[in-house]
Amino acid sequence: MASKAYAGKKGLIMKKLLLGLAIILVGGAAYWTTRPDPFETGAPLLANGKAVHLLDGLDTDTLSAGWVHRTFFRIPPTDYRMTKEGETPVLRCTTDKGASILARDMRIAVSDLPMLSWRWKVTQPIESDVDEATEDGDDHPLRLYLRFANEAGETRGTEIIWSNRKYAPGDYKIIGSFYHYVANGLNANVGQWHEQSVDLRQLYSDIGGTGTPTLTVLGVFCDSDNTAGKSDGVFSDITLSAAGES
Repeated sequence: MASKAYAGKKGLIMKKLLLGLAIILVGGAAYWTTRPDPFETGAPLLANGKAVHLLDGLDTDTLSAGWVHRTFFRIPPTDYRMTKEGETPVLRCTTDKGASILARDMRIAVSDLPMLSWRWKVTQPIESDVDEATEDGDDHPLRLYLRFANEAGETRGTEIIWSNRKYAPGDYKIIGSFYHYVANGLNANVGQWHEQSVDLRQLYSDIGGTGTPTLTVLGVFCDSDNTAGKSDGVFSDITLSAAGES
């Protein structure tokens, strides 16, 4: 009798454990399918037809509504700091085996402000022999992070990157199905300011976007976590404008 009672109790315990595991798995799946968008702030930037100067008024010590510093589990965050180079306000981005995204929630029709322009300078490039075309080598001292949505609610993200060694301006680096547009790079260009611009209409088309796009996230993403390295660089004058404007 004692052995039967023990077996029955053991079976009941196993059923409870399996039920608990099932609840955890279902709850986890529900979380990953319904988890909140980390860049959805409830305070999106609206252009109202005027040019947007992304860094104007940015205080990296106390982020205002609409800004998000997106960090990653067990990865040291990038040090983003508004400072000055001479009289020019700049956003300095410094990593030490780290990665994070500093971005602005927005709702800006690409047709209204299709031109994205910026200035950037790399002062410490990624020094690694790991192929930057692979996930293990997917680190860049400076990147711009963008996400679009169309009228059907379909979203598509991309990055504009500073290449380490492999790519020339105008190339696309594709990892999986994610597109990285190469705007500049290589050690020969380190230590110099570079003025860049891209037409977001063409970029959206190139990465497979369909419909009428709205830019919903624009920010910077600088990282050295995969290669366990260090990097440093600065951005200034990140601007969204109408075609023909500067």
